[in-house]
This record gives sequence, structure tokens and C-alpha cells, in this order.
Amino acid sequence: MPVVLSDHDSIINHLLKNRGLETKKQIEEFFHPPHPEKISLKEVGLSDKSIRQAADLIRRHIHSGNQIFIYGDYDVDGLCSTAILWETLHAAHSGVLPHIPHRRDEGYGLSIKGIDHCLANGAKLIITVDNGIVAHEQVKYCRDHGCDLIIIDHHEPGDSLPPANVVLHSASTTASGLCWFFTREYSGSPNSETLSLCALSVICDIVPLLGINRSLAAHGLSQLNSTTRPGLLALYKEAGLLTINDHPAAINAYHVGFIIGPRLNATGRLEHALESLRLLCTRNPKQASDLAAALGSINRTRQEMTRASVTHALENADAVHLPKLLIAADKSYDQGIIGLVAAKLVEKYHRPAIVISVGDTESKASARSVPGFHITDHIRRASSMLVNVGGHAMAAGFTVETVKLEQLHKFLADLGEEKIDASLLVPKRRIDAEVSISIIDLELFLKLKAFEPFGLGNPTPVFLSRNVPVSQLRQMGQNNQHLKFKAGSLEAVYFNAPDLSIAPKNYDLIFKIGLNEWNGRSHLQMIVQDIIIEL
Repeated sequence: MPVVLSDHDSIINHLLKNRGLETKKQIEEFFHPPHPEKISLKEVGLSDKSIRQAADLIRRHIHSGNQIFIYGDYDVDGLCSTAILWETLHAAHSGVLPHIPHRRDEGYGLSIKGIDHCLANGAKLIITVDNGIVAHEQVKYCRDHGCDLIIIDHHEPGDSLPPANVVLHSASTTASGLCWFFTREYSGSPNSETLSLCALSVICDIVPLLGINRSLAAHGLSQLNSTTRPGLLALYKEAGLLTINDHPAAINAYHVGFIIGPRLNATGRLEHALESLRLLCTRNPKQASDLAAALGSINRTRQEMTRASVTHALENADAVHLPKLLIAADKSYDQGIIGLVAAKLVEKYHRPAIVISVGDTESKASARSVPGFHITDHIRRASSMLVNVGGHAMAAGFTVETVKLEQLHKFLADLGEEKIDASLLVPKRRIDAEVSISIIDLELFLKLKAFEPFGLGNPTPVFLSRNVPVSQLRQMGQNNQHLKFKAGSLEAVYFNAPDLSIAPKNYDLIFKIGLNEWNGRSHLQMIVQDIIIEL
């Protein structure tokens, strides 16, 4: 049962304790995150020696006039990492070029095909960002062909490191964060303007927004709100995030995670993410506007494809006799969106899901899980049937020969029935505390606002209030999918409310506290997550 709290101070103290923040220093740094300029390399998990080695190697190649390639990835962190490093190095040497792999042509991470592209264009040094930490064969191939290689990565390494010239690795932040700290040391002065890209990465890559990442997010969001980057301003405009005076609205973690991030990711899902990198780096407003329009269009296509595939997967799921592990496979599923479809299935049914894009000879799959079930370990039990597999506890991806799909489906499904604990498949609503509705006011809202930016490790607080009088119920929205009502004296809104039999009476409510802003006016609002019908 959640703790029952009766005043503002006890609520704030309880939320801090839940985040592991108990000392005066921890709490002070949480509410006033230090600027990343003041964070030491030791705190980041990088060594002075490795930084110097990487910097010296880069300078030697620049002095020799050699071609240098920044080898990134097609997600937001990979794009932002590439942009941060490219902007720093290209300012001193025009022979620095980016390489963003094409999802379909090259696949994920450092590949032989990608290395060959860089070598064919004269590369003497490749710097991988957001990938490379497990690419032993590819790194050896690169070195054997006379090309030096530096790895900057935050992913989990294997038992040994690849034979790169230098490895800069830490799991303390994203690859973009590591690149920012490297460029700070490399250039000898902090580049605060690129903190905007760090904010995009730590929010979109879903890393805990505490400690270093909270500093990068908080100060980076400030930079996002005052950015002069034509690409970001054009993207804000395309997404409707500019005010009537063409100034950014108050860009927050929600805007980054659900509006900006998906547009940057869309090109890598369906086309080539190099266009998103161009958007981030361009200084030409006309090019920025054209690229933002293209990203918006691609993202709308991505949304339509995702909706169609989710609908297909849901229609083909047996909602009455659901297996413990959901597996959906079809030729119509595009490999760029199968991870999104898997996530939607998990959201709908609260059980692990694997979605497979069926190809003629090989099929690509993406999986998502629920807390407590390590989906990658589960899939690795079928390694003998797979071309490759990778991932972590909550997400995985793999390739399988299409002729083995039926055999694989049966193996993983049967093993799931045996190994998945049924208790993991019961949704558990997160509630931070039980409070009296009488203590919810603007003062509490402002105190909670100091916890922003919200994200993994620092979620938006969720409360429970019991026996709340509900009145003035009315439906709203294009399809009457939302519910608006009075909860005591507070305005309440329940977005995408389920079809419940709700009458004016007292209920237990699970909710967040928000602010409804409209036409320059604002008032407190309860954002309902659930209405408990049976007391």
C-alpha cells in the first residue's frame, strides 16, 4: 500500500527518498544540478590518459591532412554524438566527414560494409560514436586495412574490448554525453551550445535522469529553449512548438521525447538518418526548413505504418487465450517500425512481445519486455537458430532465416509458457503516495515542478486520493474519448478514458498534478490515470 501523506513537506521528502536522495548535498545537486563544465572526468568514468591518447591521435591525423570519419548511428543519441564530434573537429579540419549507417543496407552499428565505404573515401581514422564496443571482428578488419580507430560508446562491453587504438567507454551517460565531455577536454574550453544535443540524447535514449544526466538534461533544455540552430528552430516550427512571435514555447522533456525525438528518429526507420544529421548541423535556414518539412512528412508516414501494423497485430492476437509471450510475424511489417509495434503490444497486454518483419530469405525481429523478464536472455536460448541477436533485459533485436521462423516461433513460445512467471504479467500501477485531495494546490504544483526534467529514474509523481467526490461529468474529444469532470473543487481530465460506468459519486482516483494553460490563462488540473470503480 502507498504511504499516506498529509502535508507538502512530507510529500517532497518522500519523493526525494524514493529517488535515493537523502543527504543535504544530494538534494542540493538535484534541485540545482551543477553545470557539466564543473563535472570532472572521474565522475563521468573517463580517464585523463585515454582522453589524451584519443586527442593526440586525432591531432596527428589532422596535422597529416588525413580523412577522418565520425561513424555514428541512426537513433537520436547516435545522431547527436556524431553532430557534437563533427562540429568540434570539422572546425579545425575540413577533412572530417560523418558516416551514418543505413538501416537496411548496413544494419546496426559498425559493419564491414560501412568501414569499406569510409576506406573507399580515404579514411585513415574512424571514430565510432554510440557503437563499436562489441565489434571485435569489424575493428580488427579496420586496423588490418591500415585505418586507426577510436571507440566512444556507452553500451555494455563484452568480456574483452575490441582492438581499437583508444576506447573511451562509460555507462554513466549517453554517447552524446561522452562526446561532449571529450570535446570539452579536446578544445580546452566548454562548448555549452552543444549541450542542447546532449539534452536530446539523454531524454530520447531513456537513461536515468539523475546525477550527470540530470545536469546534461537541465542545462541542455535551457539551451534548447534559447537555441539559434536553424535546424532545431525549423523543427520546432514544423511541430507547432513556436509561439506566435516565432519564439520556442517552453520546450520540456515531453516535447523532446514525444515530438522532437520521433521526427529525428523517423528518417532512420524508413529512409536514411543522414537527413536528420544534416538538419541538426545545417546553418542554412532554407535548407533547415526543407529538411524539417521532410522529417515531418516521414514521421507522419511512420505513424500511419505503425498504426496499421499495430492494428493488424492486435486483430490477430487471441485476446481471450493470450500466450505469455506474444509473437507477431508478417511480411507487411516494416523492419524500421517493428520495435514500436512490439512496444504497443506490451502496452496493450502487459506481456513480452516479439514482432517479426518477414523477408524472403531472412527476417528481422524486435522484442520488448516487462520488468522482471530478461527478453534477450530468453531469445539467446535459441541462438542456434539465429543469424544474430543482441539487446538487454527490456529490449532485443535479432535476425533469423525465414525458413526457420516456424520452428523458432514454437520454441520461444513454448519456453515462454514454461519460464515466464504469471505474476509478471499483471499490470502494477505506480503510486508514489496517498494524499488528501484537500492539500493539492498551486504551491504543491510549483514544488513538484522543481523536480523537472522528469524521465527514467525521476518519473512524474503519481498520487492516490480516496473517496473523492466526482461530479459534472462530460465527454470531450473528436470521438468522445476523453472525460472531464470535477474532483472535489478541482478540474480533472481523464485522457483516453476506458468505457467505464461512471456516475456522480465518490471514487478513489489515481492522478498526476498538472496545469491547464489556455489563451494566456492557467489553472490547476488533475490528470487522472485511473478511476477505481470498486472500493
